[in-house]
Amino acid sequence: MAETHLEVYRRFEGKLQEQRVRAWPIVGTGLRTAWKQRRALIALYLPPTIATVIFSFVVYLGFMAAEQVQRHDLGAGQGDLQERLARGAAMAAAGGALKLFEVTNQIIEFNRAMALCALFAVAWFGSGLFCEDRKAGAHQLYFARPITRLDYFLGKFGIASFFGLCAMLVPALVICVVASLSSPEWSFLKEQWDVIPRAIGYSLLWTGVVTVLVLLASSLASRRNFALMGIFGFFMLSSVMGKALGHLVDSRFFALSLGDDLNAISYHVFDRPVQGTPVSIEWAWAVVAGFVALALLVIAARLRRLEVVA
Repeated sequence: MAETHLEVYRRFEGKLQEQRVRAWPIVGTGLRTAWKQRRALIALYLPPTIATVIFSFVVYLGFMAAEQVQRHDLGAGQGDLQERLARGAAMAAAGGALKLFEVTNQIIEFNRAMALCALFAVAWFGSGLFCEDRKAGAHQLYFARPITRLDYFLGKFGIASFFGLCAMLVPALVICVVASLSSPEWSFLKEQWDVIPRAIGYSLLWTGVVTVLVLLASSLASRRNFALMGIFGFFMLSSVMGKALGHLVDSRFFALSLGDDLNAISYHVFDRPVQGTPVSIEWAWAVVAGFVALALLVIAARLRRLEVVA
């Protein structure tokens, strides 16, 4: 009869419980592993951090300047007090409306400027999520547990999208908070409160689209380096083909450039006229939806093959 050493082994006194969100352990493990890459985190998120500080400072200075102009106009001159008051109120209202409009422009410009940095972050931490598991055989361990293909995909999607949101959503919210605190009498929240949900919506959209494409590259590539080359090659090739075919064949082919599509969608989400890109908003939405649908179909097929092999 086997002897049990109670000094080493203890009886399990807990209770087995099924995790409701089965993808969450995958997300937690992936984030803990990524956190060990301190140098990569500093290198990837230092530019967005500096840009966030700069854009927030510009918004703060804009509201402070508008408030100083208002005080100067209200206090300047002693003759014809009613006219001075009316003129000051009109200038204050115009200046406040202008600055509120510029907050939205600051967020749009920030998204355009930081899109490449955010793409680097998502690509760096997401390009190896599928291919490295396949190379090490870790997918067999995942599918041996009560985890479905959807749970596996959602876990990897959560890991990659987290780093995209840190580069797109968090800075936009910081800019909105600065605008709210620096605007006189909370005028930003009172008059332009919808900028906040619009910023959240576009950040979620951008992160979802880019994350799906990164996971597509990871599912097709055999190594992480190949996946990285495929991601940036796809964005560069789509941009070159879109511009070339748009100029030579038909203007609708401009929509093949995924970067221009996302820029056009950002203006549409923030209810601003599309600027700096010849892409029509209808074709931008259609092409982005097509890319995402195709990517999801390919990823589903690849994961099904992995599950069968496992």
